[in-house]
Amino acid sequence: MIGFPALRYGSPRNDHADVERNSPAKNITSRLSLHIFNAINAYPLLVPVKKSIVKKKSVPSVSPSAKAGTKPTAFSLLAGKKATIYDLARLANVSPGTVSRVLNNRDRVKPETRESVLRAAAELNLKPQASVRNREVVILSEPTYPDRFGGYSATLTAHLSYAFSKRNIGVLLPSNPFEELPTKFFDGIVVVTQDKALRELVTELEKRMPVVHIDKFPIDPTEYIVCSDHFNSGYLAAKHFIERGKRKPAFLGPNYFPFAERLRGFKKALADADLPIDEQRTSLFGPESNHVSVVTRIVRSGADSIYAPGSSFEALECLHILSYVMGLKVPQEISLIGGENERVTALLNPPLTTMEEPLHEMAEKVVSMMDRLTMGEVIAERNVMLPIRLIDRNSV
Repeated sequence: MIGFPALRYGSPRNDHADVERNSPAKNITSRLSLHIFNAINAYPLLVPVKKSIVKKKSVPSVSPSAKAGTKPTAFSLLAGKKATIYDLARLANVSPGTVSRVLNNRDRVKPETRESVLRAAAELNLKPQASVRNREVVILSEPTYPDRFGGYSATLTAHLSYAFSKRNIGVLLPSNPFEELPTKFFDGIVVVTQDKALRELVTELEKRMPVVHIDKFPIDPTEYIVCSDHFNSGYLAAKHFIERGKRKPAFLGPNYFPFAERLRGFKKALADADLPIDEQRTSLFGPESNHVSVVTRIVRSGADSIYAPGSSFEALECLHILSYVMGLKVPQEISLIGGENERVTALLNPPLTTMEEPLHEMAEKVVSMMDRLTMGEVIAERNVMLPIRLIDRNSV
């Protein structure tokens, strides 16, 4: 994949910005000439992959085949020399300005034109120097998950976007990754959430660019992964119930790997306390189930406490079902521990005891890792696990 800085007046590449600001000439001709001069000096930034940058050269002459109306090939264009953006424009049969818009993910480009430029770029094997352009990273989350706009994914995306902006790294947030990613240029991917189909797409892209995963379980030592300690989250929640005299703790969570990791720690704490592990109270539920039926089943199994982990308001829904659907008092009749939602869980009735994931710190680690990877650095520590924290309030 390749990228190219947009020709924005006053950008870091514009070494002549002061000329226009200080020049007494105010007429349109002077301004237009200056922009043309800046554009010409900005273009020769593309170089072949794994080769050093070359000095600016004049526009290559048109080959005889091109003059005769024959479509040029990558071989005929290069003919022993290093490729430039002009070669890319000629191979794709578009203007250099169109090439710039495509490589910077700008609009006003037809889909077929965008695909033609990207194919030509791959044929010429071009890649820009990251040190002389703005990088862009995709923040990827599963489009069908509701927490893209509130909860775990939304909170992480906000932290990531802010952290990337502080490093002058652009962010792409595709609403339909399967349609948009093949027509975009980007330097790397941060995966927040993914289902099976999205995982297959990421696996293919991971062969060509750096990918950093968040909370991906089971942890693969060959992948770049930043996560919180989900196992300890489950362990500490169960341990807290046991220390408060609870003997039938239950776990509420869907059948996804992060919840399975928490459940593993939850069961370990029960085993360490020599408490029986009842599958009715310690099983993950599938997509066909709803929270009302699952919570009802857990309560009828005799549970005296429930751990509803996650930062997408899972515990709030559980509290609503217990209090307003089943008419139970928390914590007098049943205890509850949830995931922390900043400025929300502390205001509930009762204030909720929670396990807090370090989402802000995770985002900072991810951005630091991606910053280094997109600059070509080698990172020895591929897996980073951050500690969680129990916030004791009044629901246990």
